[in-house]
Amino acid sequence: MIYSMIKIGGQSILRPNDFSPQREDIYAAEITTCTGKTIADLVGWRYADMTLEWDMLPQESLELLLSMTGETSLTFTDADGITHTESIVRKSAVSTSTRMVTAAGIPVWKDVRVEVRFINAHN
Repeated sequence: MIYSMIKIGGQSILRPNDFSPQREDIYAAEITTCTGKTIADLVGWRYADMTLEWDMLPQESLELLLSMTGETSLTFTDADGITHTESIVRKSAVSTSTRMVTAAGIPVWKDVRVEVRFINAHN
């Protein structure tokens, strides 16, 4: 069950499709030499910006995404069983395609996506 859910702002939501945050290096003091070579100091890493996508989400989960303003937390468990909590901000509007109602009468949204930016830097 821990691999099927993430938490945004402390509230559980289904894990997005193909959710695998990638690390990217953070550089400082970047200079270009007279030969055109770029040199920079590696100062740490962070998770790269990513798009969270779901095939289908219930109304309450969509409302959680829509309520994201400013900085919030994203908690997830990786394939090694380690739980990470990172600070994120919503980078785009939440986009949806179609609203429908399940046989049980639960409103759901299809093809939901939102872009997020990870803020935390690690060394």
